[in-house]
Amino acid sequence: MMTNQKNIDIIGNNLLNSETAGYRAERALYSAFEMQMMTVTDDSGRKVLGDGIGLPVSVIEKEQTMFQPGTIESTDRSLDVAINGEGFFNVTGEDGKIYLTRNGGFDLDTEGYLVLPGIGRVLGTNGYIRATRSDIQIAEDGTVSSAAGAYLGKILVSAPTDYTTLERTETGMFTTAAATPASTNYSLIQNSLEKSNVNQNMEYTYLIAAQRAFQGCSSALSTIDSINRKAAQQLAAV
Repeated sequence: MMTNQKNIDIIGNNLLNSETAGYRAERALYSAFEMQMMTVTDDSGRKVLGDGIGLPVSVIEKEQTMFQPGTIESTDRSLDVAINGEGFFNVTGEDGKIYLTRNGGFDLDTEGYLVLPGIGRVLGTNGYIRATRSDIQIAEDGTVSSAAGAYLGKILVSAPTDYTTLERTETGMFTTAAATPASTNYSLIQNSLEKSNVNQNMEYTYLIAAQRAFQGCSSALSTIDSINRKAAQQLAAV
């Protein structure tokens, strides 16, 4: 029941973030054991009840992120940017950590720096990018220019050499202890955002299956409780 409840929570979080720009869906990876032995402790110590008797166990070993790209949609904001290809934007959080994200829904802070709202300032190849105005131009290689054509900086896009080193945060972004070299296999699209890669139809199918599995476990547990109560009553009567 706990395993199925965890799976329901993962699927529910995917559905909740299906409209979050750049969000990456998660999947539960199960680890199955052929036999989980039932044990009991008595005066002589721990011993196995019945040689070779046990029950199969399935647990969620970890949650795997699906890194397939989402659909890129046009917007009417010059500060919206989508990555077409590999890599992540780099954002410095208030805690000083560097967060990787595909969410390019940027804005300007009170000092005119390019920021991801609620997270922090967007990193450029030579530090933070100060635009001061929203009517900027962002080239495919990430070069940011003012409306008059003045160079303001270049948005840093980096890609981990090993995606398994990425650690997911509660906000759906990623951190890594490994170096993330600058990516060259990408192009930026201004006035656009990358949607999440959540397939709602698929997620609802998974959700129904997980709920049914949970209900099946619950019914089995109720049956076992009923049998135990009847056995206890018979023993009490004896």
